[in-house]
Amino acid sequence: MKYHFLTDESEKSLAPFFSRHVLESLTAAVAIAALVLVVFWSRQSLPEILAAGNVPTVFFLVFAATLLAISYVNLCCGAGELVRRGYFIMNYQTEEPVHEKEIAFYRYGLIEFFLHTALLLLPLLPLLSLAAFSSAVSLVSFTMAVSILFTTSLYCRLSGFLVYLIWGRLSTLGYFVARAQMIVVVIATIFVTPAINPLRLLYRLNQSPDGLGGAFAIYTAVASFAILVLILVSNALVGRHMNRRNELN
Repeated sequence: MKYHFLTDESEKSLAPFFSRHVLESLTAAVAIAALVLVVFWSRQSLPEILAAGNVPTVFFLVFAATLLAISYVNLCCGAGELVRRGYFIMNYQTEEPVHEKEIAFYRYGLIEFFLHTALLLLPLLPLLSLAAFSSAVSLVSFTMAVSILFTTSLYCRLSGFLVYLIWGRLSTLGYFVARAQMIVVVIATIFVTPAINPLRLLYRLNQSPDGLGGAFAIYTAVASFAILVLILVSNALVGRHMNRRNELN
């Protein structure tokens, strides 16, 4: 089976790994994280900060900025918004079905989403590592924080794809629904279900990482369940589209 997401930059692909628009979006996410790191980098040395009884917050700020930026990039990738510039002008009235919709989800789309979500995080790891080092965060806490970034980003990728499957990538309603659900999951849950809010968990990892094993386990279980639901629904919708296409043929 050909993995079109590596090379195909046409409207037949939701978000090719190395397309210009995807790389530009990733560059913007890296720039945001770097800017936050530079702006909030402490002018005091780490021993001086710890001796004063303060906890450096640059770890939380950089990870929070990265979470918002990279989750949004994945949302756009999943919804098929990062396509070549001429697509909307040339094909506004007719939408070409993408490879992710015409190949069994478990054999193509799911593999693509996992690989691309991880790949998009790689350029950010040096900045994240520097932020963790400057805040004296342990390797365990750093690993937990990176896993939060990955699961949240993967959820946004899958939810964006679900929006595409339901409304397509030309729908104004789908555009706003995708962003509304991201705001609810990433930000608004801090007021309703703070135990599973990724931003709050990142903040607690920065401030008091001890004893967070239970909270992290709860978040991981809820996030994994939500991702599993999105996978099952996406697989069902892709399968239904493939069956309809076979019947027409």
